[in-house]
Amino acid sequence: METEDKKLITKFAVIFLGVATVFVATKVLTELRQFKFIGRIPGSVNVVTVTGVGESTARPDVAEVSFSIVAEGTKVADVQTKAGDIEKKALAFLKEKNIADKDVKTQNYSLSPRYEYRNTVCSPTYCPPGDNRTLVGYEVRESILVKVRSIDSAGEIVGGLSTLGVTDVSGINLTLDDPDKAKRDARALAIVNAQRKAEELASDLGVALSRIVSFTEGEGGAPPMPYMMEKFGRGGDAGVAVSAAPELPVGENIYRSTVSITYEIE
Repeated sequence: METEDKKLITKFAVIFLGVATVFVATKVLTELRQFKFIGRIPGSVNVVTVTGVGESTARPDVAEVSFSIVAEGTKVADVQTKAGDIEKKALAFLKEKNIADKDVKTQNYSLSPRYEYRNTVCSPTYCPPGDNRTLVGYEVRESILVKVRSIDSAGEIVGGLSTLGVTDVSGINLTLDDPDKAKRDARALAIVNAQRKAEELASDLGVALSRIVSFTEGEGGAPPMPYMMEKFGRGGDAGVAVSAAPELPVGENIYRSTVSITYEIE
């Protein structure tokens, strides 16, 4: 009987040791996986961090033109009709210039009352009751954004719109329809710049670069500047038509990338 008890105890001891071994092994493997995860730097590992900057330029291929239509009158129906007539002329003109419907977007449309305010004369002890404003009419204001994909014709389109009753051209943004390639080029140059700095630093310190343990990137660049009309809209006398198409120098847009790379060193 005593022999059977010893065998049973031995069996349970073996099972316990087996379970404990599996638990410890699992824990160790988990820690090793975390240890190898990029960005996790153990305290005993030496690292260096370098920053690289890259810059690329690209000629804009799209012009974004924003303009407004404003109509005033004493009746709602009249001002809506007036604004609608100007809009129809503008849209027909854009279609003639091969601007696709998908590239014409209404940004804002509002209908609001217009009031005149009168001064109310009050005595020290009495002020006449009532509203001091009088409804004199209504105003419709609509803002439209146009994407001109044939950028060389942007000046012609701006000049043409100005003869159709459009009341304001707020600006022209010259940009890229797809800036991803320019951004990738800037990032690639930034990485090369950082790698060169890391190699020079390692040489100066007398160490060897090992694996990359972290990487971060920040983008930047000069935003496209809006072109303001000189004799139309915000750039000058509102309502003065511009018969000649303005010349719009396109230039280049700048895209910048800044990267930070941390290397393990040996």
